Amino acid sequence: MKAVIRTLAFCALAAAACGDLETNDDRGYTKAPLEHPTLLIRGEQPSDMALLREPLTPVITEVPMPDTTPAQEAPAEQPGQQPPPAAELPEGVTQEMVAAGEQVFGGAGFCFTCHGATGGGTPLAPPLADSEWLNIDGSLPEIERIVREGVPQPSQYPAAMPPMGGAQLSDEQIRDVAAYIYTISR
Repeated sequence: MKAVIRTLAFCALAAAACGDLETNDDRGYTKAPLEHPTLLIRGEQPSDMALLREPLTPVITEVPMPDTTPAQEAPAEQPGQQPPPAAELPEGVTQEMVAAGEQVFGGAGFCFTCHGATGGGTPLAPPLADSEWLNIDGSLPEIERIVREGVPQPSQYPAAMPPMGGAQLSDEQIRDVAAYIYTISR
C-alpha cells in the first residue's frame, strides 16, 4: 500500500512539474523558452537552440543615433587668407543674438539632439544648415514660428518636433535660436 501511495505522490509531483494544471498546459519544461523567443540583431547568427524553434523569430533593426558631438572650432586663418563673408543678418538681428542662439541650439535647447551638433541633420530630423526647407519658406519669422509651435506632422521624418524642441525657452531664447538657424541656413 505504501508503494502505491508513493507512486501516486510521485506521479502527482511529476505532473505538476511538467505542466500547468489550471490551463491544461502540458508543455513541461519547454514552456518558458517558447513564451520568450530569441531576439536576433540583424547580421547576428542564431544559436543552435534558436534554429530549433519557430522560424518566425523576431529581428531587431538597429536605429542610428543622431550625432551629438560638439561642433568643432573653425581652423585658424592663414596669413593673407580672406575670412569667409558673414551671412547678412536681417533687420533687428545682431551677432550677439546669433552667438546666444548657438548656445541655445547646443545647450539650453535640445535642437542638436535631432538636427545634429552643427545643424547638418540626422535620420530623426532634417538639416538646418542648408537652404532647403520642408515645412516653411526659411524666413526669420517662419523659423521663429516653427521653433515656437513645433512640427506636429513632419512630411519626411519619423518623429514630430514638439514646441521649442521639448525645452522651456523664453521669447528671447526663441528669437536667438531662430537667428542662429537663419544664419547657418545661408
